[in-house]
Amino acid sequence: MYDVFFWFKESKIVIPGVKGRHLFMHVSDIHLHVWDELCSEEEKMSAINRENDWIRGKENFAASSGEPFGDAQKIRSTEAFEKILFLAKELNPEALLISGDTLNYMHPAGERYLKRKLAEYKNNTGRFICVPGNHDNKDLDGIWTTKLSVHEFDGFRIAAVNDTTNTVDDQTLSELESVCNEGVPIIILCHIPLLTEYCKEELIDAGRYFFVDPESADETGKKFVSLAENNSSIKAVVCGHLHKYIYCSLTPEKPQIIGSQGMAGAVDLITVCGD
Repeated sequence: MYDVFFWFKESKIVIPGVKGRHLFMHVSDIHLHVWDELCSEEEKMSAINRENDWIRGKENFAASSGEPFGDAQKIRSTEAFEKILFLAKELNPEALLISGDTLNYMHPAGERYLKRKLAEYKNNTGRFICVPGNHDNKDLDGIWTTKLSVHEFDGFRIAAVNDTTNTVDDQTLSELESVCNEGVPIIILCHIPLLTEYCKEELIDAGRYFFVDPESADETGKKFVSLAENNSSIKAVVCGHLHKYIYCSLTPEKPQIIGSQGMAGAVDLITVCGD
């Protein structure tokens, strides 16, 4: 029996030729607010006020999405994150995937806390892959990079992509195209969902702030969506940002798994397997 804080979704990414079953635990939008003994009084009060605002905010998101929310979810973001890491240690996935907005804003206490907690997780044989979100879109050494990073698994790769400005930069696009040309199956991990004609009906009501729109994005943003949609090496996208769980598809063969708010207990259990 798992902690009542959590609620789960399960999904599958099928990649022909992959052997066995590979479990990943995916969370998004934790929005950490942290204060510690090194904070000034001003920093502490800012974090406390922002935390209190998000306790109401996450309840409103859950209500609008029809997702679970009760007393178990009315906890501090740091407590939520520690529950997530404890669950990951129990489940022992091949990697913990964190798709952005881990911090609610870049602040020294939050950065210290996140580095310490994820170092502890990693040292206990846990592997994690984290991308920045629009709330935390600067590099954080050892946690995430705003550049492309590619992670190897048995028969496939996970490409961590920074799309926090509703586009990608030229270097990321060029490097991603080169990686795709190597022919190894790729799962993209990013923060902001991608809009295609095939998933437009599921996403359009959220508004353009909530997805990379091939009609309004800049040229590299349009090319990024087109690459994800049309390149045969890219098999799926895993992302967040909406504070609402949506399983949709870029094309009939390519799922897009959009995680809900981890700060309210949302966890995706994603299995990658062959035919």
